[in-house]
Amino acid sequence: MEENKGLLFRIKQTDLIRVAAYPFVNGIRLFRKWFYRYGKEAKKIRKLRGIHRGQRCFIIGNGPSLTPDDLTLLKDEYCFGANRVFEMFDQTPWRPTYYFCADSFVLSDQKEKIKTLDLDYIFLHLEGKKDGLHRVNPNITYINNYYPFMVKRYHRMKHLHVSQDVSSYFYGGETVTFTAIQMALYMGFQEIYLVGVDHFYSRRMDSKGNFIYDPKVKDYFGSLQSKNYNIQNFEIVDDAYQAAKEYCGLHGVKIRNATRGGALEIFEREDLDEVLKKKS
Repeated sequence: MEENKGLLFRIKQTDLIRVAAYPFVNGIRLFRKWFYRYGKEAKKIRKLRGIHRGQRCFIIGNGPSLTPDDLTLLKDEYCFGANRVFEMFDQTPWRPTYYFCADSFVLSDQKEKIKTLDLDYIFLHLEGKKDGLHRVNPNITYINNYYPFMVKRYHRMKHLHVSQDVSSYFYGGETVTFTAIQMALYMGFQEIYLVGVDHFYSRRMDSKGNFIYDPKVKDYFGSLQSKNYNIQNFEIVDDAYQAAKEYCGLHGVKIRNATRGGALEIFEREDLDEVLKKKS
């Protein structure tokens, strides 16, 4: 069965199949990008526009530097959490103000846990709608994570940008952190700090589709085990972060990396303890 799945995946990635699929798949994505803004999900998102104008927030990654002690320090702050961060809930009173899962593979694997989260705001990949997760948890809102379909799957996306209206679409950047940054900007946050965004994984791809594996690299916090979800193209992730940095610079938003260690140097560093000494 697994061999058949692998064969089907390889067939789907062949240039001939992807060239044939190009107009069809992009047509669907563009139509969804246009149509989504008129639905009830977009209406729910529009209610959040500008509600945190002038405030600060923390966007939490799932990297190995993340600790329950740091999360506890953030329990009275506005925070964005994502993916499997709920695996740390039994070690801290901290809970994210806004939770995101923008990867269809993570959602498919973790949906039984995600749909029972006791959080006020849960934003999930649109793929979750077919499973009816919102019928179990009314706090779920489905987001439209848009990016163009490419014939060469691992080539850089051109014109990668921050969406100025996430009630229409979030621009995909190979990382949920970029999705959360776009929502934070839409909500009007004036200061954005990244925590636990270590920016390295044991498995990744370059723009030529070359697979890179380093077994010495730890992927996640605590004892959380690695999962073979989407293997990131780090060049696209870097472009996404660069787009966020440039957008924030143009709009007077302070965005800093307050991760303890890690490899993300695109954003200026700031010490988390020093940030927390300052009033919001």
